[in-house]
Amino acid sequence: MDWKKILPIIGIILFVYILWRFNIEKILFVFSTINLLYAILCFLGIPIIFCIFNIQWQMILKRQCIHVSFTYSFKNLFISYFYGFITPGGFGAYLSALYLKNESKTPLPKCVSNIITFNTIDYITIFILGSIGGLFLLGQYPYLFILILILLFFVSFLFIFFLRQKTSKHLFNKLLHTQIFEFIQHYVEDPIESFYEDLPSFKSLVIPFLISFFSWFVFYTELYFIAQLFNIHITYITFIFMLAITSSIAIIPISIYGLGTRDAIIVALFSLYNIPPENSISFTLFWFTLFLITPSIIGVFITVLENKKLPSKKQR
Repeated sequence: MDWKKILPIIGIILFVYILWRFNIEKILFVFSTINLLYAILCFLGIPIIFCIFNIQWQMILKRQCIHVSFTYSFKNLFISYFYGFITPGGFGAYLSALYLKNESKTPLPKCVSNIITFNTIDYITIFILGSIGGLFLLGQYPYLFILILILLFFVSFLFIFFLRQKTSKHLFNKLLHTQIFEFIQHYVEDPIESFYEDLPSFKSLVIPFLISFFSWFVFYTELYFIAQLFNIHITYITFIFMLAITSSIAIIPISIYGLGTRDAIIVALFSLYNIPPENSISFTLFWFTLFLITPSIIGVFITVLENKKLPSKKQR
C-alpha cells in the first residue's frame, strides 16, 4: 500500500465532511457579505510577505555560497509552492532545487541542503509559536501542546542530525534514493559530499531565525485583519497563537497544504470564542485561496518559463 499517495486523501475526506457537516449556503452567505474591495486588496500582501521570506532565504543562500539574484530566488518561491501543491505531502516543493542548481551552477545536493535548511527554520519557528499557543490552551486541548512539542523536538533533532556529516551522510544518501525524492534522482550526478559543503553554523542562522519569526508575525497579522472581514473578533495575541497552532498541525502531510486539517482545527479553536463555524470555514477557505492557491497559480506560469532554461537529458 502506497501511504505516500493515500495520506493526503485524509485531508480531502475531512474537508468534504466539514462542508457536508455545516451549511454550505451559510458559508456562501458569509462570503457574500464581505467587502469586495478589501478582499481584493488583501492579495497585495502576497508579494510583501514573500519578499520577507525571500530576504531570509537570501541570507541562507549567501551563507552557503549559492549565488542567485533576489529576483530569481523570489520567483523560485512560487515554483516551490506550485510543485508542493500538486504533489502528495508537498514534497514536490524540493523540485525547486533543480531550478536553483541550473541558475546558480551549484551541485544539486548542496541546493537540496539549502532548501532543507530554509524550510526547517520555518518549521521550527512555527512549532515554537505553536507550542506557546498550546500552553495557552492547555486546559481545553492538552494534547495539542504535547503533539506540537513532539513535532518541535523531532524536527530539531533531525536538523541537528543532518548537519553532522559523519553521522548522517550514509542515511541521507539512502534517503535521496527513496520515493520521497524520486523526482530528482535522475539529476543527482554530483557527489553526496556537496550536500554538506558550506553548511551554515548555528550561530550564523540566528538572524534568519529572527527574520522567520518576524515574517510569520507579519503573515498572521494580515490574516488577523482578513478575519475581521468574516466577523471573527478575537484578541490579536490569542489569534496569532491560534493560527500558529493551526499551522503546526497543518504541516503534517495528511492533506494538500493543510486542506481539511486547517479547517477542522480553526473551527474547533474559534468555537472557544463563539465564532460560528461557517465564519471560520469561510475564513480558512479565503486563507487557502489567498496564500496557497494564488501563489501556486503564479508558480505555474513561472515554472513554464523556467522549464525552457533547464537542460535537456541529452545536454546532461
